Amino acid sequence: MRAATWRVVGVVIVTMLGVMAAWTEVSSAADTDRVDDYFALHNVPLAFEKLGRGVSNTLGGWLEIPINMHHRYAEDDKAASLFTGFFYGIAKGVVRTGVGVYEAVTFFLPYPEHFAPMLPTLEYFQSRRNRQPLPLEY
Repeated sequence: MRAATWRVVGVVIVTMLGVMAAWTEVSSAADTDRVDDYFALHNVPLAFEKLGRGVSNTLGGWLEIPINMHHRYAEDDKAASLFTGFFYGIAKGVVRTGVGVYEAVTFFLPYPEHFAPMLPTLEYFQSRRNRQPLPLEY
């Protein structure tokens, strides 16, 4: 009795895989995907990018502290440059976390015509390391 049950389960799995393969061929033959067109019409991909950026900034705002400590470090005045970097990092981390919360909460709102992110991506997550300085950054 147990072997018959496993045979039935095997036949069901093979049948499902065959149906899925046939469905993939049929769906890939279509020129346009109506769901993607609908999402693009209503800026759904941009909304989810904004949500992801908001969550990333909310959870990674504290990363501004070591980044700024590294950028402001000076060999001739170690203590002062580390404290300066630490406090700059705290200030920028609070701003980044606040912007992240704002973007995560408002991701579903419609975009203005010339939308751009409020903050650049954290240096830890950038693919290239040579970033433009932030406004008011010296």
